[in-house]
Amino acid sequence: MFRRLILASIFWLLPLALNSLNVGVTSGHLYAATAEKTGAAKKKQRTRKVPAMRERTYKSIAEAQEFIENEAATEALPILKKLLEKRGLNDYEIAQAWNMLAFAYYTLDDMKNTISAYEQVLKQAKITLALELGTLRSLFQLYYQQEEYRRSIAYIDRWMKLNELPDAGTMYLKSTAYYQLDQFQQSLTFAEQVVAIAESQQKTVKENWLYLLVILYNELKDYDNVVVVLERLIVEYSKKQYWMHLAGLYAEKEQDEKALAAYYSAYLQNMLTRETEVIMLAQRLLNAEVPHEAAVVVQKGFDDGLIKRDEKNMKLLAQAWTMSRDTTKAIDAWGRATEYAEDGEIFYRLAQAQANDDQHKNAVKSYRDAIKEGDLNKPRDVDFWMGISLMQLERWDQAVSAFRSASKDKKKAKQCRQYIRYIKGEQRRQRELRKMLEASL
Repeated sequence: MFRRLILASIFWLLPLALNSLNVGVTSGHLYAATAEKTGAAKKKQRTRKVPAMRERTYKSIAEAQEFIENEAATEALPILKKLLEKRGLNDYEIAQAWNMLAFAYYTLDDMKNTISAYEQVLKQAKITLALELGTLRSLFQLYYQQEEYRRSIAYIDRWMKLNELPDAGTMYLKSTAYYQLDQFQQSLTFAEQVVAIAESQQKTVKENWLYLLVILYNELKDYDNVVVVLERLIVEYSKKQYWMHLAGLYAEKEQDEKALAAYYSAYLQNMLTRETEVIMLAQRLLNAEVPHEAAVVVQKGFDDGLIKRDEKNMKLLAQAWTMSRDTTKAIDAWGRATEYAEDGEIFYRLAQAQANDDQHKNAVKSYRDAIKEGDLNKPRDVDFWMGISLMQLERWDQAVSAFRSASKDKKKAKQCRQYIRYIKGEQRRQRELRKMLEASL
């Protein structure tokens, strides 16, 4: 029954801090030729007339590029600077020279001059659309890396306006830039657009795009939408952190069945790897009145070496088997728990389990062990129930003694007197019966 509940719960569950933002500028962003192969260039674009690059200019740029690619960027710098000093260069030649110079500075880890060189590219009036798009992309990534988020956003907006075709990845970067500026509502607006763009273009919605929504909805205390996105994440990118977060939110909303289903689903996927997590699940199962499953979870934790065998955990296992009415396993568990006992309570629980299984002789011994260990919450209860077991064994005098001790609790005094009267009457009846038997011999 419980497994069916879990499966049903998982069905309606369908619909990290920010991941490190790897926005490093690669050499691919630094070449106009590479930029022309981007998605922006694949669609029909406005054509631009630009001046041709002359052979002498091409040779200088190619020479500089070779130095850069051979990790000798410092050798490329004077070549490009000398080229830029020449008169008569057209806009496109100047732009390509600055573009290559930016690449050289970037390989030398000189971000200030890299950015400056790229900005010089954009100052040229006649450059290709691909070169402008590539330069804008490099600039908004570089400014993002430098944590100059407002400048990054400004260049993202210029890129988006020029590119025309919506791009989910760039929109995501814009959203995270606003997040870094603590402008969460703005960030959320663009984060929602990220998912919408990807879906409209039938592209995969990436995990970090969805998790950004979780972070933002949480910042804005929109917990209903946090739940909605987490429910999607556990389906598309099932991870422990999403299951546990979702379970916690269900618990806060007092949707206990859903919370338990989420925890148990994480357990079934072997995601619970800490003792505290497994114990918490077992306790939730007990509270939900599914003790058999709780016992199985704890026992497996012991078998896997995930849960430490101590008094508290052994007691939990014993309680689970007791509540599930598996007397044999309950007695075994309580018996093993006594090895870790620090007082008489566990011996008392063992005795009760044994008495429930009509093992009254063993129960009496366990009751006496409980009294011997001491520090009992209700010592008169132990006396009372030991008296009951002694009655079952027809140890009348010992039973009377136990009930007299139990009667020190005023709440039990009347009942104890009744049992003592019953025992006295039973003793008289047995004496009379013996006399009659002896007389008949």
